[in-house]
Amino acid sequence: MPNYVKIPREIIYNKELGDKRVIIFSYLCSRRALDDTVAFSISELCHWSYLKPNYHDGKINHKYLEMLESLSHYDYFKSYPDFEKLAKEKKNSTDYYNIQINTEKFDIPDNFGIIYFDELEKILNFKEELKGVKINDEEIDLLRMSSAYILLFLSYLRVNMNRNPDKPLCCYRLYQKITEDIGLSERYISRIVEMLDVMDIIKFQEGKRIRYKKQDDKYGFLTTPKAFADYRHFVKDENGNQIIDPNYDYKTEIQNQLKILEESQKKM
Repeated sequence: MPNYVKIPREIIYNKELGDKRVIIFSYLCSRRALDDTVAFSISELCHWSYLKPNYHDGKINHKYLEMLESLSHYDYFKSYPDFEKLAKEKKNSTDYYNIQINTEKFDIPDNFGIIYFDELEKILNFKEELKGVKINDEEIDLLRMSSAYILLFLSYLRVNMNRNPDKPLCCYRLYQKITEDIGLSERYISRIVEMLDVMDIIKFQEGKRIRYKKQDDKYGFLTTPKAFADYRHFVKDENGNQIIDPNYDYKTEIQNQLKILEESQKKM
């Protein structure tokens, strides 16, 4: 069994599904049985994501059930319970229900972002992971942050991360572009970037601002994208097993990417 979940690009970019699309998909992947079924209870789903079940309108039980119902409309399941009925019951149910997943939607051959199980656990438990951690002598702001947002952003970086060894193993983006693609606000993105950096999942560096001459002979500055790289990189050993690449250095990858970006900006 793989030690990761694969998040399809279709899920990551489908803003109509809502901001909990990646966390729910991750849950289904991690709980998937050999017969391609997932047995779940709404209470167990909440506890898995380190949240307290709450059946009141607009609270976590309803949000998760609405997300599951949306996935059913997009044919991610072959069989499933009546999610709308479960939401109307308004209880923290420990009753288990079965979902038969559509393997064609889950077992895609390419265009997916990988999240490893140890990263998934860190992010689900991010409040404990980051408790008391300071950046520039200030504690990290965890207010109104959600593991669903963090997983959505991480999956976006991973699906866009270059895997061609002939080029830097990076992803580079402006926050504005990320917001347009997946719907997270730039303010949340900025906070998540710091959190993933502290948790040694993703590393990043800002590019230099490029000075240029405008038509009125005044000077302005171009903001270059941030370069992101995985903290660690996996390769396969001689037996086909995944191991951490001992020759990988995220700092080198980021610096090489920034050099390419700077050169391309100078040619503009």
